[in-house]
Amino acid sequence: MAIDTPTSSASPLSPTSELSDAPDGVYLNGTSHSDPDDEHFSLDLDDNSDESGPVSESGIDTASTFDKQSIAELVAKYGSSSTTAWLEFSWYKIWQAPAPLGGSTFPPVQGFMRQGPWVFAWGNPLVSTPAALEATARAFMQHVAGSRVVWACVDHAMEEVLGDRLGWSTVHCIYEDVVDPRRVIEVVEAPERKVQKGKETKTKDKEAREHDEIVRDLKKNLRRAEKANVTIAEVHGTPGDADREAVEAGVSEWRKSRHGLQIASTTLQPWLDQEHRRYWIARNAAGNPIGILILTPVHNHPHVPHSHDSTLPHADHPNHPSHSSKHPEHAPCIAYQIKNAVSFPDAPKGTSEKLIYSMLCDLDAEQSKRSNIASGAGHDRITVTFGISAADRMSATHHLGGWKVTALSKTYAKIAKATGLINRLEFRRKFESIHEPMFVCYPEDGFGLDGVKALLKALKK
Repeated sequence: MAIDTPTSSASPLSPTSELSDAPDGVYLNGTSHSDPDDEHFSLDLDDNSDESGPVSESGIDTASTFDKQSIAELVAKYGSSSTTAWLEFSWYKIWQAPAPLGGSTFPPVQGFMRQGPWVFAWGNPLVSTPAALEATARAFMQHVAGSRVVWACVDHAMEEVLGDRLGWSTVHCIYEDVVDPRRVIEVVEAPERKVQKGKETKTKDKEAREHDEIVRDLKKNLRRAEKANVTIAEVHGTPGDADREAVEAGVSEWRKSRHGLQIASTTLQPWLDQEHRRYWIARNAAGNPIGILILTPVHNHPHVPHSHDSTLPHADHPNHPSHSSKHPEHAPCIAYQIKNAVSFPDAPKGTSEKLIYSMLCDLDAEQSKRSNIASGAGHDRITVTFGISAADRMSATHHLGGWKVTALSKTYAKIAKATGLINRLEFRRKFESIHEPMFVCYPEDGFGLDGVKALLKALKK
């Protein structure tokens, strides 16, 4: 099993990880059809389009002209789960403004991909204050003038800037999946109630029964890993040579076991940005590595639940994702992202669940220790994000209606069905993830099937 973008069925608008409970890879082949109503709808990603595009003289647009370490530092301090993808500099171009803008204490940074005439800006720009978002968006648009721009995986603050102030069309079709470690532990530790067959069906609604089934599946897989003597521990400091070699060999075997076209915003590079990352290694009874989880710090701005989504608790509720924390021993941050969680092909079933649960238990212990030192009462909890996953349907939020939203919704539904991009939700539901709405935004010139094809090509690994 694996949580990782390069090997799993991923949303074309989804940059982050997914578990291998889903079908292997994203299979997109056949002839491209422009009509999303066609029952044989498919996408041909094999044609060779020109990946170059116009670039202005301001800002940075090549990986060789900036300090990679300084970008990594900014991502760790101000970035989101989407911006961590930028550190794969062979895939992403980096633009940085020539000077600070809009009150940001440093020149804003934006990562993006090019595919023919299209530019796909990925995640919010890096700024020190949300007040700088509008000036940064306008400066970036000047930089890529002449291109067709789509801004993917942005939060509500950026969506408001693009929709309200720049007049862009915006849609909600993705979520950030945020987890409170304490909540997961409480669910796992809660005793299972024995209910007479048929009685539970009468007393619980469908959603409650599904939740109980998901929790039972999580507990079952954790027990499987325990019975197989799988152990999990965080590696403090630099992983040793033997562990590095074993992990690299396991990742190599894992890659060979994958099939089909891989659509992802990142590739699995376990030692990338090692300075900012934390590692948990799963071992079998012989002590050999059989899986790895990689955690990276991200900045979690206080968020406001969007009117189009009712799944989030109130901002004052302890389960709201804005309640987060700083790690006591690592670089300051208020949230973490599960960048990768991979169990190798020979790992027992349940290894992925145990990797994630063990990491959440360790973070919760750190939280308790910090709260005791500060004489707190669980305020500002550590949160963990799985990253982006696809919503089951698309909804328009700015400047889109009538036949346009109908056509785009049909295209989205067809692609969701063709790629199985909803599958990741099933695994993440095991960990009580909260769905925080995220958005895709584009100017009024549109983002139809041609744009979707270009994005999938840009994400093809």
